[in-house]
Amino acid sequence: MMPKAVDALSISLMVLAAVAFSIGVFSLGNRQDLAALYWLAVGGLLLRASTDMLRPKSRK
Repeated sequence: MMPKAVDALSISLMVLAAVAFSIGVFSLGNRQDLAALYWLAVGGLLLRASTDMLRPKSRK
């Protein structure tokens, strides 16, 4: 049950990252530099969080 929930959360974070990147690109087109930087940074952080959740943990 838990791995499916983690997978669903990771997929939703990836979708949110794609939305944030899209908003950032749209803001760049409208010459809103500060908003574009914000949304691109948010997209990058969401994408990193999404991939870190799925990365296998090493055992010591």
